[in-house]
Amino acid sequence: MNTINGKTKTICLLGNPVDHSFSPIIHNYGFQQLNMNCVYVNHKVEEKKLREAIEGIKALGYIGCNVTYPHKIKIMEFLDDITEEAQLIGAVNTVKNENGKLIGYNTDGLGFVNGLKRKGIDLHDKRIVLLGAGGAAKSIAVALAIHFDCSIKICNRSINKAIEVINVLNTIKKSATINHEAITPEELHTEEIDILINCTPIGMVPNVDHIPFEDQLKLHSHLIVSDIIYQPFETKLLKKAKENNCKIHHGLDMLIDQGILAFEIWTDAKLDFQDLKGFLKSKIYHD
Repeated sequence: MNTINGKTKTICLLGNPVDHSFSPIIHNYGFQQLNMNCVYVNHKVEEKKLREAIEGIKALGYIGCNVTYPHKIKIMEFLDDITEEAQLIGAVNTVKNENGKLIGYNTDGLGFVNGLKRKGIDLHDKRIVLLGAGGAAKSIAVALAIHFDCSIKICNRSINKAIEVINVLNTIKKSATINHEAITPEELHTEEIDILINCTPIGMVPNVDHIPFEDQLKLHSHLIVSDIIYQPFETKLLKKAKENNCKIHHGLDMLIDQGILAFEIWTDAKLDFQDLKGFLKSKIYHD
């Protein structure tokens, strides 16, 4: 880490808990690589203290912050402006302090999309299924619907939660003529789609022997399979996809890409993906 001095600028993470976060590792490494006099720290903030924490960011002149559980929704009440994408998602994970005006962003969905694009995957006119209907699924679905002409199905055991996400997609102008759909696992037919994205926690450490909706998954070589889980690095779903000659996309990529976007929002500088991935893999999987 660079030496902290009287000119050091601060960025932080607001959440509860925050001890497990890899954000300080990502961003402090970035500051070091680009020789920036900044530091990233974690702040554990209780819900009842969130307004005070936001006022503190302004008062102390922080460059900005990341936001994690349980504050991603509540924080929107205290911001001066929010991007359209974050409004549609209904959650903010990144805030920039622009001369005392706090702007809310959500980098999760676009970060994920950027990872697919880097792999040379064309998302236009693709038939995409997202497993799960939580915050991650919603952020990815909104980013896909805003930036690409693709059809999206949200597959979830609770059809009502899936319908809620589809209703948001149907408000996006680009999606007005596209048939998005909420389905149950029993209605999932993977032979009819191009991209499958697991947005559920099924398969995450310690339950690494599980695959979401396994009985319904019939993987084929033309299918692209992605998993947003990054612990383990390669989930059982991705291993099975490789066995079926599918192209795969790891969850660690999304963690890195959303961080790269946040870093760029705060600093106007871009981190190198491959360099950061190699560093982060050594920290997460080998230390």
